[in-house]
Amino acid sequence: MDARFDAPFWVGERYFAEADIALMHTTITQCQGLSRGELVSTLCEILPWKSPTGQLRRGACHGLLDDWEARGVELPPKRTHAPTPRPEHQGTPVPLLTVRTTLAALQPVQVVPVRDADRLAWNATMATYHPLGFRRICGTRQAYWILSTTEASPRILGGILFATAAKALRDRDTWIGWDPALRARFRARIVSNSRFLILPSIQVTNLASHVLRLAAQRLPADWTARYGFAPVLVETFVEAPWRGTVYAAANWTQVGETTGRGRNDRHKTATLPRKTIWMYPLIRQWRRALLTPWPVGMDAEEGFDA
Repeated sequence: MDARFDAPFWVGERYFAEADIALMHTTITQCQGLSRGELVSTLCEILPWKSPTGQLRRGACHGLLDDWEARGVELPPKRTHAPTPRPEHQGTPVPLLTVRTTLAALQPVQVVPVRDADRLAWNATMATYHPLGFRRICGTRQAYWILSTTEASPRILGGILFATAAKALRDRDTWIGWDPALRARFRARIVSNSRFLILPSIQVTNLASHVLRLAAQRLPADWTARYGFAPVLVETFVEAPWRGTVYAAANWTQVGETTGRGRNDRHKTATLPRKTIWMYPLIRQWRRALLTPWPVGMDAEEGFDA
């Protein structure tokens, strides 16, 4: 067996034994005529490497092959394509409705998943009104509208987005109790509240913390329906001059701060603003779910207490 494959190991929730790596090694050798994308699909099918909903784990497989290629494993070259323009912000932002009232008068407030037909409007709304703007999100994600349904036609109050968690955060990982191996194995169980917007024309005391609680209540089921598993923690980052008052009011915990390098700082030279890190558990046994190794051969979902 080629030592460069380093079995056994985990990629997310998939355990790779020596037999799996031997099968991949044989397939790569025998399928040199395939493109990289075709090889990825073939490997995901034969392993099998699929989500609980039956989708091929193509993105994770691409990442694993990239790592092997960097370590000297010969693979089919990647095909390059001219970038395709994406009309991410060609939608129209929702109009600003002035609302000054109490939370009780605004009820019922709901967080509702954004439909495909409304995606461009949601993107444009976030890009227009959020202090950090908005660009296309890659990876896992779940976007919501924030609505008030007191009237015949629901009023849009804002939006909230959950997406892929940060790859590595010193203070977060220390707070959880992760080493690099545990982080690589369980990071998918954390999602990031990467955007949260109450429209600037809305002035309702306690609305924001109420929305955070509503979103936390329905996120696990929506994430499971979309990706086949439930997250157990949510993270977010707060940059000065904001202090995270809304998150504190919703019972989130501040666990530290970022190092100021960012997601893509490969050379550790970036000097970005430091942000405070806030975490919120979605289940009581979240620490056990993120730290307890599953016995080899046990299905991931059997070892997860949601």
